[in-house]
Amino acid sequence: MTEAGDGRRIVTLEVPEAWFRDPDDGERHRLFYSSLLAALADLDVLLDPVWLPRGAERAPRPDGAGDVTISFHSYGAGGDILRCKEGYIPPFYTMDGMGYACFSELASHPDRHADAISRQDPDRAAAFVQALAQDLRQGNRSKYRQPDHRDHAQTGYLFVPLQVENDSVAQGLWLDTRRAMHCLVEAAAARGLPVILKRHPRCKSRSVSRMLAELARRPGVSVSTGSVHSLIADARLVVGANSGVLFEALIQGKPVISYAASDFGPATQQVRSYAALAEAIAAPALPDARFRDRFLFWYLTEYCVRADDVAAIRRRIGAVLDGSAPAQGSGRNRAYRLRLYAYSLADRLRKRLF
Repeated sequence: MTEAGDGRRIVTLEVPEAWFRDPDDGERHRLFYSSLLAALADLDVLLDPVWLPRGAERAPRPDGAGDVTISFHSYGAGGDILRCKEGYIPPFYTMDGMGYACFSELASHPDRHADAISRQDPDRAAAFVQALAQDLRQGNRSKYRQPDHRDHAQTGYLFVPLQVENDSVAQGLWLDTRRAMHCLVEAAAARGLPVILKRHPRCKSRSVSRMLAELARRPGVSVSTGSVHSLIADARLVVGANSGVLFEALIQGKPVISYAASDFGPATQQVRSYAALAEAIAAPALPDARFRDRFLFWYLTEYCVRADDVAAIRRRIGAVLDGSAPAQGSGRNRAYRLRLYAYSLADRLRKRLF
């Protein structure tokens, strides 16, 4: 964080232009960014904009010497920085100093928030979650567009939402995806449960296609193209790594088993071995509904901000400004910009080659 000649603070602000054109999230990204700019205008700061290319989430952001940065889709060490990311359901966003999902401060240090979660009023939390669940179901709203159709006749099955193979949050996996798939299919068969798998709408991996074709040849296993809302509604149990669909299943009141680090992990039954995964499917732990609702209520109303809530966004930025010390020198950082483009280029090459 630096000071301009007139004493105003200078905030380094990433401009995620590519995200604004996203067919699924572009509109809410623009709404959030508009709210962000309104909040910054209220705070009377000067901006040092940095253009952000896709694929630069791993690039280190500047920290130290009092610099303050508002970053997007990034993760790393904490400091005088706010890392913004769209949440699991619209219109919520996270603004975490360490990143998003499994990289976040919440995922790394969940105990720091235990008291705040426990203070949530259970009746108010339950009413909030129930109203949100109904709204999402009726509107068929999810992070990605969902088909209107319901393509399954079963009920009481194990639902497994898959993720994109090269998703950055795969770093949070505790189990290999393919081994976990075989383990859970065998555990479900031993219990007499059908299994429905749903591929991520943006997954194009040929290896995932082969895995799904192999698993679908097993008795009781099928691959769905239906809406996640109907698939969650008719499931007995939802199992996965750290997909946002697991978060949606929690909102819908379903028991969830997860085998990867995530910021909503405390509300799930987390397993770290194949034996524990099989045991959890054979005899899942009953969820603590009161804790789950308090956690979800706190997560969405205190940890997250709504894309249109200028006041809440202003408070988050103001807290970082209040905790930072003005530094001498210019807020412009050419090395920072070059680093973003270098990481973006490396990410594109990696995805093309692998």
